[in-house]
Amino acid sequence: MAAEGRGAVAVQSAPRVSARARRFIGISLGGGRGKNTAVARIDFDDEGRFVITEARTRSAERGGGEIKGDAPGLPFRDPQLLAWLERWVDEDTLVGIDAPLTLPACIRCTLACPGTDACEVPVVRWMRDWAPRLNPREGRSDRHKPHVTPYTQRATELVLASVTGQPREALGQGMGPLAARATYLRRAMGRRLRVHENLLEVHPRATIWRLFGLRQEQATRVGDQAEVVEARREVLSSLSEGFDFDRVWPELVVRRVPVFHALISAFTVLHASRDAQRGPLDLDVEGEDPTVRRAVRELSSLWSEDGWVFTPQSRATRSNSG
Repeated sequence: MAAEGRGAVAVQSAPRVSARARRFIGISLGGGRGKNTAVARIDFDDEGRFVITEARTRSAERGGGEIKGDAPGLPFRDPQLLAWLERWVDEDTLVGIDAPLTLPACIRCTLACPGTDACEVPVVRWMRDWAPRLNPREGRSDRHKPHVTPYTQRATELVLASVTGQPREALGQGMGPLAARATYLRRAMGRRLRVHENLLEVHPRATIWRLFGLRQEQATRVGDQAEVVEARREVLSSLSEGFDFDRVWPELVVRRVPVFHALISAFTVLHASRDAQRGPLDLDVEGEDPTVRRAVRELSSLWSEDGWVFTPQSRATRSNSG
């Protein structure tokens, strides 16, 4: 673990999301052997318009965008997804994947292990210090449960849980296969995609929470099916205001969860490019909880190796910073 020894952390410049992107891709990742992976694509055309050009779970899927030249009906398993990325990714493309793109510190570490309570690896020390303050356990039945397990969690998930209430452990229950697949895809596309620059980890539910609030986020997934679809329709309508749909059916998007999440992921990276985001540094502004701001300052540059889940600035943050 060369970048995180037991001593002081070297100061390094924070990666910055590419601000020149003209194509924004969102991927809702399913298992590599299944058929639940969805892709979405938003292009900024030569006439200065944002156009939603693709949103589907299979190639040549009717209602998911242009089908000319695509092999019909193939789900986005590894060969198909990599071929699709090779087709569409260029230097002006930004990609967001809703799965872990980095592994927890303990899994990456090659040092002799003294146990998590005595570990002096900087990011583990940060997690141990800040987990009780970011996510206190007052009122919970099991107060002796560890606040953090750095072999399943990363610093980004602790911050995410405190600003959106959407914790997602990189190697938590059900996430292991997705983390493994995302790691493979990152390596396979390493020539063209650079994490934190033109390849971002995103979380569609957290994006909706930040932009529309907890109640609206819950409404997009819990309740009567007709009401859930209507809540998704409201979110999509707001995000795509002023955008054109090119052979993409909005109704198909809101009725299929992977497709909806893929398009939300594409909108997330579009926000990241527009705001020239720099990871946790974007949370260190007025409008965030003071505890979060202090935690982010101490996290410093550790996140660039540990990973980060990119979300838009909240509406409150935007109004305060505008």
